[in-house]
Amino acid sequence: MPPGAGQAIVTTTFADARKAYDAKGRLIQTPSYRKFETRVYVEHGLFDWLTIVAEGGYMNFRGAAGSYDHLNLLIEEAKAGLPLSLQGPPGARYEGLGLGALGARTLLFTWGDYIVSLQAGVRAASPAARRFLDMRDPLQADLRLLVGRPFELFGFPGFVDAQLGYRSRGQNGDEIRADLTAGLRPLPPILLLAQSFSAFAPRGGPAGVVAAQKFQLSAVYDVTASLSLQIGAIAAIGGVNSPAERGLISAFWWRY
Repeated sequence: MPPGAGQAIVTTTFADARKAYDAKGRLIQTPSYRKFETRVYVEHGLFDWLTIVAEGGYMNFRGAAGSYDHLNLLIEEAKAGLPLSLQGPPGARYEGLGLGALGARTLLFTWGDYIVSLQAGVRAASPAARRFLDMRDPLQADLRLLVGRPFELFGFPGFVDAQLGYRSRGQNGDEIRADLTAGLRPLPPILLLAQSFSAFAPRGGPAGVVAAQKFQLSAVYDVTASLSLQIGAIAAIGGVNSPAERGLISAFWWRY
């Protein structure tokens, strides 16, 4: 971003999951959950070689109890000589502040049409929120290499952006991250986006090896030169020991 210029993107996501991918990548039935998230992402040009990035959010998570949770509760009540509950315990619940993140991105070099950058940042969340944000520690490091370039397809302008990253201490250990975005403008005010988000925890943790692959399709409409609206859908199309999440997203972008 040029010095003093930037953009803010406010994204709202409604998502749920009724199944998950097991250790062999097969879909299985699991306790369901629903979540609502609102995130604010900001990029601001501090110098001509340095852009500050920041993110903050709110989330509401509602999970169903597992099939054995009620049985375990009845066993504990029987052992204690207490009246047996007719209803099972509630599932996981959380409402409040979500992720907070701060980082910086700098240009490394250009090679023809390719632009290569490096970004480093820290992520933070409360102990209650970390359980639902794939964070094991109060602070989490995120380091990534970014490569992007513009292109034309049948005369329409577009771009590709690839990011390869490392993220420390998720719920199942350190993670390798790979994000890919392709954008195309079939009309001047419309930007079509196809995005892939991949995560892989090779060392594993309580769940063993974990891998997640999400795919997102969306369209961004430029209302004015400064304001754009986005709508789309996201779904987990594969994984290992990870939820088969799906949802809808909406966002507005403000450039200054």
